[in-house]
Amino acid sequence: MPPPTVAIISNHLSTRNLHDREWLDDIVTSHSSVQHFAIDQISDVPKILDQCAASDIETIVVDGGDGTAGLVFSGLLNDGPYATPPVLALLPSGKTNMTAAAWSLSGDRREALAALLRKNADGTLASTIHTQPILTLREEGSPPRHGAFFGGADVVDGILYCRQKIYPLGWPNSLSHGAAVGVLLWRALTSGRNGGTVDVSGDDSGWREHGRFYVAMATTMDKMLLGMRPDPKIGKGPIHYISLRPGAGAILSTVMGLFRRRFRHSAKRTVRRTASVSFAFDGSYTLDGELYETKHDRPVFVDGDQVLRFVRW
Repeated sequence: MPPPTVAIISNHLSTRNLHDREWLDDIVTSHSSVQHFAIDQISDVPKILDQCAASDIETIVVDGGDGTAGLVFSGLLNDGPYATPPVLALLPSGKTNMTAAAWSLSGDRREALAALLRKNADGTLASTIHTQPILTLREEGSPPRHGAFFGGADVVDGILYCRQKIYPLGWPNSLSHGAAVGVLLWRALTSGRNGGTVDVSGDDSGWREHGRFYVAMATTMDKMLLGMRPDPKIGKGPIHYISLRPGAGAILSTVMGLFRRRFRHSAKRTVRRTASVSFAFDGSYTLDGELYETKHDRPVFVDGDQVLRFVRW
C-alpha cells in the first residue's frame, strides 16, 4: 500500500522563498506521494485546503513563516474543510519562524523535509506527532484569527522599527532576532515613553491588570525567540500571559531573564497561565507577525480552546 499523500503548501511571498522559489522542485518531482501547492495571494489558502481535504491528504507541510502558518490554522479551524484537521509540519521559510521552531521543524528546511518524507514512507511519522493548543483571537467585526503569539502595547512599535531597519539588512535570522530584542529593550530604556495604556482581564478566576505597559502578550508556545521560555508559577490554562510595565528596574530584570532564557513573575512583570484573556487598548497589535489595529471600545478576546496536531522533532 502506498504511503499517505503529503501536501506541501508554499508561500512564494515568504522571505526565504522570494530568494529561492525552486528549492522544492527536485524533492517534489522525486516523490510521487507529494502534492505541491503555491500561494501567490492570501485568498489562495481556503481553496487549496479544500483540495487537500478532497484528496484525503493526511499531512500538510507549510512552507512559509509564522504568518503563513497562521493563515493555514485559520483556514482549517474557521472553514472546516476536514472533519478532523490533518497533521501539520511547519518549515522555517519566513523571516520570523518562531512557530516552526517551537512546535515543528527547525534548522535546515531541506533536511527537515527529507526526514519527514522518509518517515512518512516507512510508517514512522506517527511517533513524531504532538498536539498543541492554538490561540483563537476574536474581535468584533472580524472572523476569528488563529495563531501562536499575540502582542500589544509599545512592543509593536519596536517590531515595526525592526522590520524597517534591521530585517532589510539581510542578516541570518538568529542575528536579526537577537538584534531586534536588543533594540526593543534599548528603546524601552531610553525612549522616555511610559508604555501604552491597556486594560487586561483574565479567565473565570477574575484576575485583571490595568495601566501602562511596554508589553502585553499571550502565547500558547513554551518557547519563543532566542529560546526564551515563560516560567509561570500562578494560574491555569493553555495560555502564557506576560506583561512588562515601564521602569529601568523591570527592563534590566528582563535582560537578566534573557541570559537565563526564562521569564518569571516579578514586581513589574506578570507571568502567569490563563484559559483566556481580553485586551482593550487603542493602537496596533500583532498576531504571529501580522499587524492589525484596534480600539479600546472593541476588546480583543484570546483563548486557547482549539488544538491542532504537529510533526515535531
